Amino acid sequence: MPFAWNLTRRDVHYRHECFSTGLRNAGYELRNESPQGRAGDVLLIWNRYGQYHDLASRFERQGGTVIVAENGYLGRDENGNQYYALALHGHNGSGQWWVGGPERFEALGIPLQPWRRSGDKIVIRGQRGIGAPGMASPPNWHADMAKRLRAMTKRPVQVIPHPGNGAESNLDHEQYLQGAHALVIWSSAVGVKALAMGIPVFYDAPDWICAGAAHRIHELEIPYSDLSDMTRLGAMQRMAWAQWKLSEIESGLAFKELLL
Repeated sequence: MPFAWNLTRRDVHYRHECFSTGLRNAGYELRNESPQGRAGDVLLIWNRYGQYHDLASRFERQGGTVIVAENGYLGRDENGNQYYALALHGHNGSGQWWVGGPERFEALGIPLQPWRRSGDKIVIRGQRGIGAPGMASPPNWHADMAKRLRAMTKRPVQVIPHPGNGAESNLDHEQYLQGAHALVIWSSAVGVKALAMGIPVFYDAPDWICAGAAHRIHELEIPYSDLSDMTRLGAMQRMAWAQWKLSEIESGLAFKELLL
């Protein structure tokens, strides 16, 4: 029987236990000692930064497989619980996962609004700077990006800090995106919500979960007519296979699909 290590936070007990049960149901024996990877073994971590990135890198060199978990990108399940993102080796588009048909996105029941044809301001959404090297946003990224954009465009630029960095925790994205020409992110999940609202998204990270439907910063003034509904739908369908319900994780289904 292959081994698995669950290094997600134990104090978030319902989530930690759900992950552990899911790994068992997927056919793994849970271990508690220091992880030592071998072919077929699995290490589950939350995000990938600091000591967890170093541990994951060593585990992969030893032949094991790393699963990175994070908060999901869009939607809630039938009980109002958020989805959880799962991918191999990385997260938020930097990892790998199996992609099936359109049914997972359709089950979310989230309509894609028509592309916005008006709007003036450019909104920058800040991030906390947590993640693997290269995927973590640089220090003060949002302020540096605001300077960069103000040198590129005459449109007004609005910076919305991350709630962990001083923003109002109850500030709703639908409020601050009103009147937006575009949303600029490092790699925030808010960008997925903006795409669903029909707002063009520009990302600055090396990877992003819906990169196929977004643009790079140098394309800031791209004509609205160049935006494709089919490209957006495809990116959303692919994203939906990278997030799972707690019930799907606990049953082992999420891990079995991911580790095909």
